[in-house]
Amino acid sequence: AANILLQKFPHQSTTTTDTAAKSKGIRRILIIDLDVHQGNGNAAIFQGNDKVKTFSVHCRSNYFSKKEESDLDIELPAGCTDDTYLSTLKHWLRRIEEHPFDDNNEQGKQGQKPFDFIFYQAGVDIHKDDRLGRLSISQEGISKRNHLVFDFAIRMRAPLVICMGGGYPRDDWAPILNAHAGVYIEAHQ
Repeated sequence: AANILLQKFPHQSTTTTDTAAKSKGIRRILIIDLDVHQGNGNAAIFQGNDKVKTFSVHCRSNYFSKKEESDLDIELPAGCTDDTYLSTLKHWLRRIEEHPFDDNNEQGKQGQKPFDFIFYQAGVDIHKDDRLGRLSISQEGISKRNHLVFDFAIRMRAPLVICMGGGYPRDDWAPILNAHAGVYIEAHQ
């Protein structure tokens, strides 16, 4: 989807008579991948592409395929609980928010937002009842995670696209299904 946005809406800058630069199209996209597994697909696809920044928070001991290098990879230990997960995510979202992406760009100095679009891979395989996840995040923790991302997108003034992520039930499907539904219900509220 990010590639389609970049192709259909390429960034174009024009200068108007008042010398303020105006932009059209997509300048930069952020992918926030919070699935329990590293966002290696996005990392590989967009490696070296300055128009797409990839940020992955994942379990360090849960790689099922080749590890790739995201723009920002944060590995958490197996068994990680709400407090560590949420404080880590909050810290790195704040760092991304404070990063001067457009330091060498006059438009950035005029208050242009750093991202035109944010994709949120909302994996619920971080749930404590997930069969494959190896993290121990409660339903309340997942809800708080979602709100951290929603609030971040609002502060960034960027549209947010939510993508369903992993979630693998043991015997009882209810916790995983509730976690998936919660992502969208909370976004709507």
